Amino acid sequence: MEWTPAHLQELISDLRSRQGDTTDVEVKSAAGGCPDLGPTICAFANMPEGGTIILGLDESAGFAPVGLADIAGLKQGVAAQARTGVQPPARCDFQTFQVSGKPVLLARVEGLPLHQRPARHGGRAYLRQSDGDYVMSEQEIAQLELAKTQAVRPTQPDRRPVPNTSIDDVDPSLLAALLAVAKKASRRYATASDNEVLHYTGVTTRSGELTLAGLYALGMSPQSVSPSLSITAAVQLPPGTGARTRDLAHLVGPIPDLLEDAMAWVVRNTRTTMGYDQRGHGVDETEIPMRAVREIVANALVHRNLDPITDAKRVEIRLLHDRLVITSPGGLWGVSESQLGHPGAKSAVNPVLYDVCKYVRMPDGSRVIEGEGGGIREAIEALRAAGLRPPRFIDTGVQFTVVISRHTLVDEEDLVWLGEVAGDTELSSEQRAILVSMRRGETWNNSRVRHQFAPMDSVAARRLLQQMVDTGLAESHGERGNTSYTISARYRLSATGQEMLVEVSPGAQQPPFDRHTDLTSPEEPVDSVTSQNEGSGGTTRHGKAVLDTLTEPRSLGQVVTMSSLTESQVRYALAQLMRSGEVVRSGGPGVRATTYARHTPTPQ
Repeated sequence: MEWTPAHLQELISDLRSRQGDTTDVEVKSAAGGCPDLGPTICAFANMPEGGTIILGLDESAGFAPVGLADIAGLKQGVAAQARTGVQPPARCDFQTFQVSGKPVLLARVEGLPLHQRPARHGGRAYLRQSDGDYVMSEQEIAQLELAKTQAVRPTQPDRRPVPNTSIDDVDPSLLAALLAVAKKASRRYATASDNEVLHYTGVTTRSGELTLAGLYALGMSPQSVSPSLSITAAVQLPPGTGARTRDLAHLVGPIPDLLEDAMAWVVRNTRTTMGYDQRGHGVDETEIPMRAVREIVANALVHRNLDPITDAKRVEIRLLHDRLVITSPGGLWGVSESQLGHPGAKSAVNPVLYDVCKYVRMPDGSRVIEGEGGGIREAIEALRAAGLRPPRFIDTGVQFTVVISRHTLVDEEDLVWLGEVAGDTELSSEQRAILVSMRRGETWNNSRVRHQFAPMDSVAARRLLQQMVDTGLAESHGERGNTSYTISARYRLSATGQEMLVEVSPGAQQPPFDRHTDLTSPEEPVDSVTSQNEGSGGTTRHGKAVLDTLTEPRSLGQVVTMSSLTESQVRYALAQLMRSGEVVRSGGPGVRATTYARHTPTPQ
């Protein structure tokens, strides 16, 4: 991955929110020279996608830049530790950025191929967990060795028979639905007996015992045979609150039950607001789109490792104040982190279970899985439509984690700015995120759009960028394959009037705009402030229409629906109404549960 100023700035913000490192990022101040990085380099080398070491930020001071005196010496020190301190040697690539005017060095450690893992430092194999390096257990090393074997000679644990089981151990309703769906889907299955269909689909062996796949997908109590075939869910509380978790739940049953109960748990522990559908009917809107949660949990259940080596590992769900984390035993198989969400990026860890689950139905008749490998793409698109950040995928080789942020792509301040510059222009969620990034001096091109908003093809990316040019919000530079896009010159002053936190160092690509350049100021927005009578709602052109909807506290979505205005018009009008004191907001910026209400003066 090639870091950009926008990516680094977003990461620093995330690090400050987390108050610590992440699984794939380690931060060191390096104020006194190159620190000991052997365990960290070793741990990143043992991760399929590697990791990044950032030198020059002080975690104890809120990740403030310290100012590095000898960048060349630090590069040599990191490279020497990667070359001689880790076996097999690890490879590092370097980038230098300016953070608030001070240099920061990024060292990207590449992951070793599976057949070369585990890397060792001082005779020990290390791996990342959360924000630290730890010595791999014998079980985790065994998992790596098993993965090497699987690459050559798959063991197919989901096909193995479960002793002393039979069709009597499955849920009758799930069994009936599977048989009906399978016989309808295949001419051959339609004329076969029930026992033959169960054997052909992999639910049972020829002798009538359940396979592990059949028990896991349809069994009355799969956990009576293997307790690890369950989900542990908990709300993780911040330190100092007197307790570690809340609503700790151990979910059991076959896959349909696990999936349904997991979704109910997430709904129970996240915010829900009332919105309106296209017909104007009131509907409940969850903070995190449940379509995304469903697809990611289903993937975790169906693609978790089922080898006996992971018998002590469960699928885990943890809800933190800023993110939802879903972890499953075993790493990715046949596909990489960077390929997830792209067309054709599918590979079944458990092929028998995967095929069985194509026929299994939820209580409402919906499919457990689609069977086309589109679940991750569906989740990404659902999060994007909700204005949330894309999910983060972390593959350590022995477990796979998906992190769903609870923060929106664009914060409240940026949304107000978008309302000012975009006016009546309809912008997609992708275009809004791109324009805000351009506001901070970022340059975009077709490739970056496709990568950032995958799955998206070249034609769609080009159309998205060209629409921004056609509306006067962006400018294009260059021709054909070398075309790049920046914010329109008419808005550059507002784009650079604030401090640029992260800049590319001299000589690197994508230099930021020169903040000292004297450019034409942006035109006055359509919703300009005018003098009106107090309480009239006339602070903006659409102020009265917005106020008329606030007969009771409303969410942003409700105001948009009821006023028939665009979202950008409503956001700009609300910002001006709050400044004038006519509207008050309940909730934080960017929080989906936030509501707006008329301000009622306190009687004297």
